[in-house]
Amino acid sequence: MRLFTMHLAERPDLRSGMKARNVINQIFLTLASSDLWSESLTVKRSHFLRTLLSIAVLVILCASIPSKAVAQNIMGPVRIGVASMITPVDAVKYYQDIVDYISEKLSVPVEMVQRRTYDEMDKMLEKGEVDAAFICSAPYVKDRRKFGVELLVAPRVDGSVFYRSYIIVHKDSNIKTLADLKGRTFAFTDPKSNSGKLYPEYKLAKSGYTPEEYFKKYIYSYSHNKSVELVAKRVVDGAAVESLVYEYMKKKGSPYVMETKVIEESPEFAIPPVVVSTGISIFKKEKLREVLLNMHRDPQGRRILDAMLIEHFEKVPDSNYDSIRDMEAFLATFKKPAKKKTRDAKTVYFGVIPRDNPRIAYEKYQPLIDYLIEDTGLDIELVLKRSYEETVNALGHGDIDIALLGPLTYLEAHAKFGATCILRSITDKNESFYRSVIIARKGSDVKKPADLKDKKFAFASLKSTSGNLIPRYLLAEAGIHLRELRSYKNFDYHDSVVKWVLKGEYDAGAVRETVAEKYLPLGLRIVASSSAIPTGPVVVGPRTPYVVVEKLRRSLLNMNKSKKGRAVLKKADREIQGGFIKATDSDYAGVRRMINDVPKTCGAGCHPKIKL
Repeated sequence: MRLFTMHLAERPDLRSGMKARNVINQIFLTLASSDLWSESLTVKRSHFLRTLLSIAVLVILCASIPSKAVAQNIMGPVRIGVASMITPVDAVKYYQDIVDYISEKLSVPVEMVQRRTYDEMDKMLEKGEVDAAFICSAPYVKDRRKFGVELLVAPRVDGSVFYRSYIIVHKDSNIKTLADLKGRTFAFTDPKSNSGKLYPEYKLAKSGYTPEEYFKKYIYSYSHNKSVELVAKRVVDGAAVESLVYEYMKKKGSPYVMETKVIEESPEFAIPPVVVSTGISIFKKEKLREVLLNMHRDPQGRRILDAMLIEHFEKVPDSNYDSIRDMEAFLATFKKPAKKKTRDAKTVYFGVIPRDNPRIAYEKYQPLIDYLIEDTGLDIELVLKRSYEETVNALGHGDIDIALLGPLTYLEAHAKFGATCILRSITDKNESFYRSVIIARKGSDVKKPADLKDKKFAFASLKSTSGNLIPRYLLAEAGIHLRELRSYKNFDYHDSVVKWVLKGEYDAGAVRETVAEKYLPLGLRIVASSSAIPTGPVVVGPRTPYVVVEKLRRSLLNMNKSKKGRAVLKKADREIQGGFIKATDSDYAGVRRMINDVPKTCGAGCHPKIKL
């Protein structure tokens, strides 16, 4: 048999496309002249036939390989996804280092694609918009079941390919167990997170509770390190976080970790893996796996892994993730129905449109809520919905009593539900207006809006006045319509727009002026500014009791007149740091005209399709 193997290995014509039939004929000749026939007669014919058949199959397979197979190259670029929540802030660069390392080893461009949530990354994997991704363990289980995503490798950290969920509280808290967190405020990471949602939800279900029943209030931070920060700053009483991120922050000396403590640890779960989409070629998949598996053997790769506290990448079996499947199965058959949280008639629900991510929003507005509770004697709860539209609908349906809205969302709430504006804010500059700005990176060739033809543009939420409505008018005034942009996209938050512009993913973007000013030292430049826009109003829903409205109106109007009130305002969003003044619907007549005149002034259908 070794003779035949050597014969095949020495046949370069197999790789040059020679017909398999001719090759097989030559093998028969080789067999005939070999010493196999002179072996003992005890050699069975069946053995020979099996050998011959194996060789024939091998030859056919070899002959079917294109001539360039041995020297096959990956057709770039390769796209590798990273969900932000598994990325501690200062570890982002290390993921970029891995991506750059892979690019160097494969000799093709490799792009890192960041997304804020697991859901966004899951959709990209399903559509084949990324070739591979660093994802959480629970999303892997769901994606494997839903569309067949494949394990590539997993990291070994501290000698293990397993990790835990930590329940954390402030270091000075008297809370000792998860049971002590009943009736408190809690931060989950993401609805699809294993350590940040699935495990703690499973733990509650084993005790017969749902999160809605158990906690006074819970939020999603959409980042493990942000959950740690929320606990450290006492914005929430407790949180569930990934042990890998927590220990990474601890070893790197994070001041937020130092302000927290772990009160419970979960059993071990299979570590978050690197996966590949089902559409990736076998060749590309194996090359990616090869680079990652050998990364620790290369000095450059070793340095990158050391910085991330990873020993190496290795293959892991799918069965490692069965304990996560077991938790999902239990929750799916949890007999006690999850009760929809009903509003407490004694509680006043105060909403804020989600211009900022939840962590930033809580930092800005929870002190305001605490002040109003003390000043009015009302039981008030801050409510952050996931979108502008959800906030408006909640106000109209009575799930929110009062809200800080933008001009556009107020006008929509007024038109749809009869919501009323009672006050509007004064900025830190003592002005009752603000501006929308178009931003670009310093050094960019975008100097004015007219330069944006065939450029990529980032807008904020579709219902944002300063992040979407006004900048589209600024572009139109410069002769730039959406069809003349290379591409454009709406992002949830103003800070996200800035991030993508600074990263160079988009040539320019639109945000409110105060957000742009915060990032100017980081290399941002303001390209254009809008005319004055009336500051966002304080709006009450049609079902809000008059007594509640009057108490809140008086408290907010007088807030900047007291030392304590001014101290609270100073910590809030810059657009309300000057306090509040009376407002009427006529203050927003100009914005209403802009919306209602869209068919006449634009006609491209690029603005929200609403009539106000």
